[in-house]
Amino acid sequence: MSLWKLSPIDVLDPNWEASSHRGMAIVRAPDEAAARDAAAKAFDVATRFPPGAGVRVPPWGRATLVRAERITDPRYDPEGPVAVLDPTF
Repeated sequence: MSLWKLSPIDVLDPNWEASSHRGMAIVRAPDEAAARDAAAKAFDVATRFPPGAGVRVPPWGRATLVRAERITDPRYDPEGPVAVLDPTF
């Protein structure tokens, strides 16, 4: 597996209202799509928005809101199942 660092690009974008976490995340996954999916499963939340205000789209799958890069970091084990390794709750 690979380690992925997912970094928010613009946390002021209103779509971040659809996420419970607005910081960097480290994810163990075979590819970028799986890393984004794991982050979305961990952090996406339903939003309430007033009629006419538009729908909020969870940000973790969107390259315009979250940068993804493959990393190596001795603090994290690349072996194991797909998982969000940081943050831990």
